Amino acid sequence: MDFTSPAPPIAWQSIRDANGMQVGHEIFNRSRTASTHTIDSDLSLAHSVLSHLKPAALLDDGLLFLNTTYESLRSPHLDLLPSDKVVLEIPSLGHAASSEVEARRPALAALRDKGFALAFNHSVLDSAYAPWHDLVNYLKIDFSVLAAERAVLMIRWGRRIPGVTLIADKIESASQLQLAQENQVDLLQGYAVRRPEPVPARVVLPTVREARALKAQLKANAEPEALTQFLQAQPTLLFNLLRMAQSQELSKRHIYTSLPQLLASLRVEQLHAWLGMLDAVAQSNAPRPPDCIALYQEHAMALTAAAATAWPDVPHDSLVLIAHSLLLGKQLGLTLQQAVDQLLPPPLATPVLALESQWQDLLQTYTSPD
Repeated sequence: MDFTSPAPPIAWQSIRDANGMQVGHEIFNRSRTASTHTIDSDLSLAHSVLSHLKPAALLDDGLLFLNTTYESLRSPHLDLLPSDKVVLEIPSLGHAASSEVEARRPALAALRDKGFALAFNHSVLDSAYAPWHDLVNYLKIDFSVLAAERAVLMIRWGRRIPGVTLIADKIESASQLQLAQENQVDLLQGYAVRRPEPVPARVVLPTVREARALKAQLKANAEPEALTQFLQAQPTLLFNLLRMAQSQELSKRHIYTSLPQLLASLRVEQLHAWLGMLDAVAQSNAPRPPDCIALYQEHAMALTAAAATAWPDVPHDSLVLIAHSLLLGKQLGLTLQQAVDQLLPPPLATPVLALESQWQDLLQTYTSPD
């Protein structure tokens, strides 16, 4: 029962060092233009990053550079992203720079304090942006709009910022690449380095009704037990939560071996931020096979009961999380190994894989059609 949907058209472009080693990617939502870059498009991209099905390993291949808007920089969804793996690309202020730089500095400094690195276009070298210079981690020099002499001048000025990493961006010719290399720019990006590549990500989109039901639970300040039971009856929402926790590597900060423990590790504000992200991608007619949710619940209960009989010493809540994760994986066409890798924290993944054949037998027995 595969009810996945293609993620928004995503591509990413490699960012490499002077030796050709990859250090990260800039990711693009190809369904938008500059005029349609909004908070909703950023939320949609963030959802794809956090909740996509592999093989697209969006957070497993170096740093991820994300374009932003000033509205999305204020959005709580950023608290869901692993700050040590994400670089936020800050847009220029244009003619408003002289009047807005000081007012926007505290928000940018707060993002740095949360662990995000910040990248800026070479326009930040203008004197109007001087209050931001100590916030610059990466400086992207746009070779597509600068003559060679001007690009070299930007490189020299950029090096005046302590600790900055220079990126020669939009390198589209061999001569531009040579110029960047001769001037010992730290990192390189552009068609002459590596062309953008489409990312074959797939996601499980909630319906509007499912998102509203989650909103009602959070608005009512549902008790942890009630929220746990609610999510166990909502496979789409449960998948998105488990997948997000794995993408965040949440278990490195909070050890969890059950759904109640996972929920307890997330702040109320993070749960509401998650809801906001789901709201942005919810569909009125998301694909669902007939009766799939009722059948899912029936299979989950049967699989959990069988596992409890087979391994009575394992905490019941852990068996519930394992059963739901493996069942979700099977419905989405994943192998058991893939389901474990994408949905289960390491303290559960290791013992499940050690008993892989037994779990396979249980899945086959208790999830096959009558």
